[in-house]
Amino acid sequence: MPRTSARQQILQALRAKQLDLQYARYFELVKLAMEGLEDSDDSSNDSDSDQMSTLSESSLNESIFSFATSTDATEILIYSCPFIEFSNTVQALADEVEKSRVLFARPKSSCAPQLHLLEEWALDQPDKFRRKLCIDPPVFVEIVNKIINHPIFHNNSQNPQLPVPVQLAIFLNSTGHYGNAAMTEDIADWAGVSIGMVYNCHRRVMVAILQHHDDVIHFDPLDYNDQNERERAKDWVEECTCPEWRGGFLSVDGTPFNLFQKPGWHGEGFYDCKSNYSLSAQVIIMPHNLHIIDYVIGVPGSWIWADSAYGARPWCVVPFKRPAAGGLTGNQKMFNYHLSDQIRSILLLSGPQI
Repeated sequence: MPRTSARQQILQALRAKQLDLQYARYFELVKLAMEGLEDSDDSSNDSDSDQMSTLSESSLNESIFSFATSTDATEILIYSCPFIEFSNTVQALADEVEKSRVLFARPKSSCAPQLHLLEEWALDQPDKFRRKLCIDPPVFVEIVNKIINHPIFHNNSQNPQLPVPVQLAIFLNSTGHYGNAAMTEDIADWAGVSIGMVYNCHRRVMVAILQHHDDVIHFDPLDYNDQNERERAKDWVEECTCPEWRGGFLSVDGTPFNLFQKPGWHGEGFYDCKSNYSLSAQVIIMPHNLHIIDYVIGVPGSWIWADSAYGARPWCVVPFKRPAAGGLTGNQKMFNYHLSDQIRSILLLSGPQI
């Protein structure tokens, strides 16, 4: 049986009250008409004593109509004013229920914003600032200066937007956490804003940051500045490792984004070292300054040597994975040992510095 909504229940109750009011008004008119007929019978000496007993229903209705349209009906109209006013009130209430989008307003949740703590942490406890927004205070200030003049933060509305530093703080707090710590409701309570405002801050900040994408993430081998950065990276690699590895001036690492279930197409290629099916986000950096020059999102693996987080392909050499039943052979274990040793040597270029 379909459930009756609260709006329908209220409208049904109002219609029932309107019908009850019409019945009450009709019975009151009948009562007044009967009293008028009795007065008329008493004043007439020639009327029959049993005239009222033989009065038919049709003659009673005619009597009510003639009584209501007579000159003495002013008393009835005056008496009916409360009925009319009450009927209009019920009808107005029904119209309000039909056009209202929200019948029962939710109580405003009590929340104490904690944004003001960021200012104190930026001055006295930068580690707490970094733990909450995942960047240092000077970097935060530089990002604000880069995006504050973007037109998306300006409008002609009478309700001004939140300050750009506040919107950026909400965005960084949300994107810098995952799981229960990144719930929109918790972010809204932390910032003292609504859930819709959290989504608006995400959208505006992303639009403003993406405008600087090509200016920040780039590497042109023919550009003079990029060539100098490449030489600095090679010098750093030679100093930290050995001269033979000087040619490796880039490092790569990634992080998985777990999927709900195994993809239908090439699902085994998304199987990672933690026994999950996931998408991989790869970041290419210069090891001496951690400058990001490129990234790939959504590709499980695309390197010649890789760990077990990558899928086995003709162009991608990965360790053997332990099957669901049984174990690896001796040759497979030996292969994994040497491959892992090679991968660890490559990661030494950037691992201690990240």
